[in-house]
Amino acid sequence: MTRETAPAAPASYLDSDAGLSGWFRTNDHKRIALGFLFWTVGLFMLGAIAACLLKLSVFANGEHDVPVLNQMQTYHGVIMVFLVVVPLIPSVLGYFLLPLQLGARNMALPTMSRMAIGSYIAGTLCILVTLLLYPLSTGWTLATPYSLIDGGSFALFALGLLLVALSWVLTGGNIIVTVHRCRPDWMGFFRMPLLCWSLYLTAFVLVVSGLIFGIAIIFLALIEARGSGVLSGIGDPTNWESYFWFVTTSAGLFAMIPAVGVMSEVISGLARKVIAGYRLIVGALIALLAIALLSWGVHLVGHGQGESLSFVFSILSLLAVIPVAVIVYCWLATLYRGAVAWNTVTVFALTFLICGGIGVLLGLFLTNLSLAAYLDSTIFATAHIHYLLMGGVVTAMLTGLFYWWPKITGRIYDEKWGVFAGVVYLIGFNLAFFPQIIMGTLGQPAGIHDFAAEMADLNRLSATGMGVLAVGLALILTTLIISLLKGAAAPANPWGVASLEWRAASPPSRENFDATPEAIEPYVG
Repeated sequence: MTRETAPAAPASYLDSDAGLSGWFRTNDHKRIALGFLFWTVGLFMLGAIAACLLKLSVFANGEHDVPVLNQMQTYHGVIMVFLVVVPLIPSVLGYFLLPLQLGARNMALPTMSRMAIGSYIAGTLCILVTLLLYPLSTGWTLATPYSLIDGGSFALFALGLLLVALSWVLTGGNIIVTVHRCRPDWMGFFRMPLLCWSLYLTAFVLVVSGLIFGIAIIFLALIEARGSGVLSGIGDPTNWESYFWFVTTSAGLFAMIPAVGVMSEVISGLARKVIAGYRLIVGALIALLAIALLSWGVHLVGHGQGESLSFVFSILSLLAVIPVAVIVYCWLATLYRGAVAWNTVTVFALTFLICGGIGVLLGLFLTNLSLAAYLDSTIFATAHIHYLLMGGVVTAMLTGLFYWWPKITGRIYDEKWGVFAGVVYLIGFNLAFFPQIIMGTLGQPAGIHDFAAEMADLNRLSATGMGVLAVGLALILTTLIISLLKGAAAPANPWGVASLEWRAASPPSRENFDATPEAIEPYVG
């Protein structure tokens, strides 16, 4: 009598195509997501080092190398906003989870996925090379006409930004096609997980903002070569600002849209309940998308924009409070009587609610015309951007990374160290940026490296908080790396969630699923 041997389980995506060359040649959405994660973490560390060096100048007793500080400020802003915050969630969690949540084997256009990461890497390398050759010191807004006469390696810098914008367009287009072509027959739009919805909406802004930003950068490069043009700032200096803030305001608000999708999935998993108000959250995300595309002019208050136009943009920006309130209400309703446990993901979710909430409240002050004319040019606006983008988007990414880490790597991290890292991160972040809110109300201008004597203690407190924040980030990275080396094997579905990615193995195989997943209802009611 012969004994039949059970078929071997398919190799995970981490083991298939072994060898370094396999990672460079891959079209697998999961490996491409890890490639984006590697690059964004590296760039985030560079941007964080620049920020820490800027803060260390506090202890220089008034002796500053102003050109060097301006260069660090320029690259800190460009790296953090355009190279990290904008692509962070769509390119990492988006590429990894979208096909899994749709029950698909890969993105609809896998070659385009590889083109997107190739364009992104090439663009970042061009920008970093300018830092070594002839750094720019124009500030991260690249304000004209100063950016055209700065003398830095602007042509190579512009090429880098153009390639990064191309990566946005490729990623956005790929997500849109994937949602339309790779959903199973039984999954209508209102049966998609909220993360898929948020990525789908974000993709449209990635395409629009990427195209407009790329065209504007081409115009700037041509103007520098010719010496004149519509965006040169010679006739109307607000021309470039309008283009820039159209892209950046959209980027800032739309970066929050996938963050909302991540947090909705996480809150549902933490509460062990279906999400409350599924259709309300979808409607609120669509409203946020519309507001993101229409409210860029609020940043031009006090910068030469007409009073009537400023009033219109102020009202449009203020309307963002309504969808935000709807989303928070649905989250609280989901958490009500939920089985929430104190763990690493809970700490980071709480951090997101605290820091993101402060960012939204600060935004209300900047939508008031009389206050915005004063506060928008102070360090208050700097604190607002950091609370919204880092306290919101980056924290949401960290929350999602810890939540899906068992699925991504097949390993479990140490909860005690994860909780400790999250608490240090929360304390450090608020110590670093809350004093800037107070300094802004006292009149400290943004981008100025000298401070009045009465603000010395607040500035040192902010610098100390930056150090604590750096320790928190180091603890986060260490916790995740140790889990790769010593972590126990993760179960397929540690959260007991119904969405399709938890039906795949941990980590998933290259094909994601052995068979086509059956119909489910991840959100009911």
